Amino acid sequence: MRIIGRDRERRTLIVAWERAQAGDPQLGVVWGRRRVGKTYLLTHLAENKRSVYFTATRQDSEERQLERFTARLREQLGDAVADLMTGPFPDWEAALRFVARLAEREPLLVVIDEAPRLSSTAGDFGDLVSAVWEHHVRDHSLMLVLSGSAVAVMEEMLGPHGGLHRRPSVEMRLDPFRFAEAVAFLPELDGETFVQAYAACGGYPLHLRRWSAELTVEENLTELAFNPGGLLLRDAPDILSEDLDWRGGYERVLVAMAGGARRRSRIAGRAQQRIDYTLDRLRKAGYVRQVRSVGAHAGGDPMYEIGDDYLAFWFAVLRDDADLIEGGQGRAVRHRTSGVWQMHVARVLESAARGHVRRVIAAGDLPPDTVVGRWWRDEAAEIDVCAVDPDGNPVLVGECKWQAGPLSRRDLADLRRKAALVGDAGSAPAFAFWSRGGADDLAAAHDDVSSYRPDDLLAR
Repeated sequence: MRIIGRDRERRTLIVAWERAQAGDPQLGVVWGRRRVGKTYLLTHLAENKRSVYFTATRQDSEERQLERFTARLREQLGDAVADLMTGPFPDWEAALRFVARLAEREPLLVVIDEAPRLSSTAGDFGDLVSAVWEHHVRDHSLMLVLSGSAVAVMEEMLGPHGGLHRRPSVEMRLDPFRFAEAVAFLPELDGETFVQAYAACGGYPLHLRRWSAELTVEENLTELAFNPGGLLLRDAPDILSEDLDWRGGYERVLVAMAGGARRRSRIAGRAQQRIDYTLDRLRKAGYVRQVRSVGAHAGGDPMYEIGDDYLAFWFAVLRDDADLIEGGQGRAVRHRTSGVWQMHVARVLESAARGHVRRVIAAGDLPPDTVVGRWWRDEAAEIDVCAVDPDGNPVLVGECKWQAGPLSRRDLADLRRKAALVGDAGSAPAFAFWSRGGADDLAAAHDDVSSYRPDDLLAR
């Protein structure tokens, strides 16, 4: 199966391998939550190379992990290497030093996947790797890549107090694919269908590949989300469990956000706990994003939201009724949560529209110093898409409606009213609408109005 996207990441890894072949050893760290394609990318890198790929397992002892690592070396490098080994390594320092010696005369790529699962009696595994790299790896043709799904742990290893701080030559975080990037996984879909597919699957390659272009949205959701054992039903806990300790109250915070709490005080109130540390860790791991209003006269307090569209879908639509779905009542849950699903899709449409405007800026159709985001003022007014100049005045103001019918003059009047609150009185922004039904009549009657449908978001 071919790799979709990740062109920049692939180029970076290939260049690092070429340097290692030339005698400039390379230490790489690749991290990101489960299902984002780390393993697929690294196994593709290892193809047709002298390489070892080892995946650490959960809760195994250091002795058992070393036994498995020894077996992988024998299996993947053949008899010539097996003859040099008398048995399992006594510790990870010995294992890494042996690997370095194997790369003295012939290039070698070693990938240790899920590295945060490894323990060492000598101390932190990152510290150990760093020490071996400093004292025993010089002109070796070695490329060692550490990979992990525990995002927060990996970033601590790379941080100022971590064992790998400033040691790797390659640091690469993989996140789920953005909307415009994910289109390549389902090129057969029209815009309206893809918006819904992405709303359910998010940017995870495995999820997107499992969405069938031959089935309707309803049929795909039934199969993947509202069916016992469905991939979208069961995958979220696995993704989260690799990185988050539920004792920290992370789930309560995410549930509060999925239920509509966006301000810090409201999230804390619904979660019924102190959230400063929890929220900070969720942000650093990419599960939550902080959003600030753009433009002049904007509101000061930030809002918070789940930063992953699949996890937002799971928390808002599936989580509370997972037991009913597993019990065979998925059809009833599907009908009962249809309103919440539509609200979730509408938020995904808004995010895709902001990405659309960023591409317009990149294409040179809006000034390059334009910033795109949301705008709000307290509870009085909120604008879905607001592009502003460096002074905070609006260049483009837009509204997103996940509705099938065409938009009306009342919608335009309401958008103009809100736009007047954003910048100086002399501002004259363009106006845009994104919806299923379109705003073609408004665009035809007003020179400053543009109308977009979901197909315009696909950037094919």
